[in-house]
Amino acid sequence: MTLRPLLSLVLLVACGRSPAESAPLQTSARAAEPADAQRMRAAAVTIHFANGTWTPGDVQVGLDRLQVAAVFGDIERGDVGVLADLVGRTSAGLPAPELDTCVRLADPAHNLGPRPGAPPLAYMQLLDVGNVELRAGKQVLPLRVQMVPNLFEATRGVRYDVEQDMSRGWLAAGTLHVVATGGDGVPPFDVAIEVPRPVRVTWVGSHPVRGAQVPAPPADEDLSLRWGSVDGTADLDLLLGADVPAGLGWLHCRLKDDGEFTVPKSLVALLPPHSAERPWLARLSRSREVPMPVFEALPLRLELSDSAWLQ
Repeated sequence: MTLRPLLSLVLLVACGRSPAESAPLQTSARAAEPADAQRMRAAAVTIHFANGTWTPGDVQVGLDRLQVAAVFGDIERGDVGVLADLVGRTSAGLPAPELDTCVRLADPAHNLGPRPGAPPLAYMQLLDVGNVELRAGKQVLPLRVQMVPNLFEATRGVRYDVEQDMSRGWLAAGTLHVVATGGDGVPPFDVAIEVPRPVRVTWVGSHPVRGAQVPAPPADEDLSLRWGSVDGTADLDLLLGADVPAGLGWLHCRLKDDGEFTVPKSLVALLPPHSAERPWLARLSRSREVPMPVFEALPLRLELSDSAWLQ
């Protein structure tokens, strides 16, 4: 399968998206409460499982990692994207590529940490919905509660998260549940989501992927990827590229789940130069979403990903 020569440019917000710990306090231009009709209850909950991963500079491949991040807010309707930023979910509100096409991105999310973007239009109250747990069969994983870093002057409340290695057994249950005891006016809830088939990058060009590292093809050639296990019931996305200052260093491609995809050389040439110190990341993610009860937005999202570093 070859990508049609369709390329859309998506220009993201130009402000910096540095880690929350180093982010300066931003002042909202309008921090007063809007009228009730403008407000909504929204949730941003993401469950992410990554196969054994490797980071440039590390000696060993990491362990299978399960991450969960969640925020629940009483927010102004125009601030759904800001809420999504608090769980590193930058795709909310962006146009999705058509099937087997790509868009260029400046700074996609690599993890579920808070990422400051544009400040909220109005005051955001992040709700304490009681104890929140991830469940699968008899397994229970409590989420920790933390005060949200001061990303914005007009944002206060709590954020839930948890991270655990050696977590492949969670996928075997077939169904995951996000369960909360309720609080801040939110009743108890139990949201179930079916686990799609895990994905694994098997080949990049003519090279099999071993230990998450593989030689990158020349910039003047097509880049083909193959993966095992075809699902067909979930979304499949490719993130390809590297971080560059003030530039569009990434391609986000929405794929047909048929086991193979080719990025034409015309798009490969748009990626920044790669090296041992700054390899390209190729990450395949199979995902599924289900509505959250009580909340008007956003859906609960489950992602299963596998990565290869192209040097």
